[in-house]
Amino acid sequence: MPTLLIAKGIHVTTSLQYAFIIALANPVGPFLAYAIADRMERKWQIAAAGAISGIGIFLFARQDLAALVILFGVLVTLANNWLSFALHGYQAELFPTRIRARAVGFVYSWSRVSAALAGLMIGFFLREGGAMAVALFIGAAMVVMVSVIALWGPRTLNRGLEEISQ
Repeated sequence: MPTLLIAKGIHVTTSLQYAFIIALANPVGPFLAYAIADRMERKWQIAAAGAISGIGIFLFARQDLAALVILFGVLVTLANNWLSFALHGYQAELFPTRIRARAVGFVYSWSRVSAALAGLMIGFFLREGGAMAVALFIGAAMVVMVSVIALWGPRTLNRGLEEISQ
């Protein structure tokens, strides 16, 4: 976050201040989503959080006013936290009991690999096109993720684990 802010022309100390304020939202995201965690279909939680994150990062990259930078930074943080906890719950529901631990570990390992590669890609896009290029890259990734989950992700709400994995 501070690197994106610096790329937008915001002074280093100011960008760290903004990032600190935005980071204060981290524990709030899961707390807010807690209210709907088991009431709303998890695949739609993931789709909604991904869409909010993708749109939010695009709006964040377009802002120059401090209040709007912070507002959209907080929105992205809240959406990413919601996305993270919904994804972890969802992936644990997708696999049959006999292979669940291995399958979730495998998925998590690939998420770490993709995070490392995404970090490299973000650096590339930041150098080549600035904060807006990074926002478009992240937004495009969110479109792919939302589309895949919405189209092919199984429903899990009020269904038994063995029923889901069939």
